[in-house]
Amino acid sequence: MWARARPTSALAIAIAYSIAWAVMSSGLIFLNNYLLRERGFEYPMMLCSMGVTSSWAISFALVKMGRVALKHEGLITRRWYVRQIAPIGFLGALSLGFGNYAYLYLSVSFIQMLKAAVPAVTLVVMFSAGLEKLHRTTLTGVVIVTLGTLIATYGEVKFSLIGLMMMMLSEVCEALRMAFYQYLLGNLKFDMIEGLYVMGPASLAFLWVGIAIFELGDFIRDGGVYIMLGAPFHFLCAALMGFCVNYLSLAVVAAMGGVGFKVMGQAKNAAVILGAMLIFRNPVTGIQVVGYLTSIVGFFVYQNGKLEIEAAARRSSGKA
Repeated sequence: MWARARPTSALAIAIAYSIAWAVMSSGLIFLNNYLLRERGFEYPMMLCSMGVTSSWAISFALVKMGRVALKHEGLITRRWYVRQIAPIGFLGALSLGFGNYAYLYLSVSFIQMLKAAVPAVTLVVMFSAGLEKLHRTTLTGVVIVTLGTLIATYGEVKFSLIGLMMMMLSEVCEALRMAFYQYLLGNLKFDMIEGLYVMGPASLAFLWVGIAIFELGDFIRDGGVYIMLGAPFHFLCAALMGFCVNYLSLAVVAAMGGVGFKVMGQAKNAAVILGAMLIFRNPVTGIQVVGYLTSIVGFFVYQNGKLEIEAAARRSSGKA
């Protein structure tokens, strides 16, 4: 149905954006894992700050050169920024930091399986914040996803409780970030470049607070700069790929919609799991496969419930 609703050229553009995003996102996952584990750059917050820095620097340059107009420039005051943007930046920094730390303890394939639990975490957070109502189909999907995640966790060969807690904290922080975004900025439609320009400094500030507390001392003492100098191209790629992933994700959402983006995300996760098995020799057990497939089924049940809710809302507004 989606394909019939769009001209061939629009479909081709959507496919091109989707493939580019999937390749770039998967490549960044593999590159970060390589730098953290194989190159011994055990500073996850510093690593993820490179992508945030490049995203903000490029958006800053585009804005200052007049290539991108700020639609909400009149809103941006110091008080507004502290009240509206700082909480989102803080939660974003926590999500990125915990998510990258998980790669030090868990395999790439297992992390992608755990990401299938995002709908469950998001629904719990949104419902607790009063931003979403429970629906029979979405709740059923969340239960199935949770069951699948538990099965996949049970089947993990190289299980780490610390790594699991890091990944779950990352997902909770990301869900909270989205809840804050919806609550504080739900009526504002930021373009991607404008969003990176406005929100980048807040995320960077909190990331660097974490870096100063947890990583900077070890980075200086252990000569982390020499690791970077030993592979400058890899670190430059990690920074630029971070910007590309952020920008292409918006392009995919604009071309395919939120549901299409999430479906692409599940397909990408499956490809990353397969790639991790082939490239990093990550072991994947039969129990994990069953758990992950169960989670995917739950994901599509959850998304079907979201579509039912949206359809009901449209009918209700039409009657009104």
